[in-house]
Amino acid sequence: MSNNPLRLLILGAHPDDAEYHAGGLAAIYRRAGHVVKLVSVTNGQSGHYAVSGPELTAIRRAEAARSAAVIGALAEVWDFPDGRLEPTLELRERIIREIRGFQPDLVLTHRTCDYHPDHRAVGLAVQDASYLVTVPPICSDVPVLRRDPVVACMNDLFTRPCALAPDVVIDVTCELATIVAMCACHESQFFDWLPFNQ
Repeated sequence: MSNNPLRLLILGAHPDDAEYHAGGLAAIYRRAGHVVKLVSVTNGQSGHYAVSGPELTAIRRAEAARSAAVIGALAEVWDFPDGRLEPTLELRERIIREIRGFQPDLVLTHRTCDYHPDHRAVGLAVQDASYLVTVPPICSDVPVLRRDPVVACMNDLFTRPCALAPDVVIDVTCELATIVAMCACHESQFFDWLPFNQ
């Protein structure tokens, strides 16, 4: 366990994105005694072929909570609309407030050239927010940070419009069983939606 725990904030577009793209690193951080928070920016209301709206949102919130509990992470699902997310000023300011409030050492998010429009919107909003977390007049209701956290992009397998060229690669095979356990909590996605959508 760490005497000075680091703080990892993962901002994904949907309730399973943090686990799928960065669950291994989240598990490694938690095992080392660090603080991890998984945030889904959207409420996940559109990610199913038969269930949607408030019913699916409730399911996805419960799945996110169970998944985070596997490693003892914090979890939050925001209420931005799934499938209709844009990198608005409202989203940017919510992210600024989250980063300032949580005070992470490392923020992980989607690439701005991801295939999914919600992923791109989150990546762009985090990119835009990351500088402004140290600017006092912006979101002045929340204390300004004195230092910028490191902001990095989560892994993905997409080659268009451009393939990921990582600067840092971390072997997470030691946490493969944990990653599977976390993802398995998202039953509506990994056992219902993804097989249907293939």
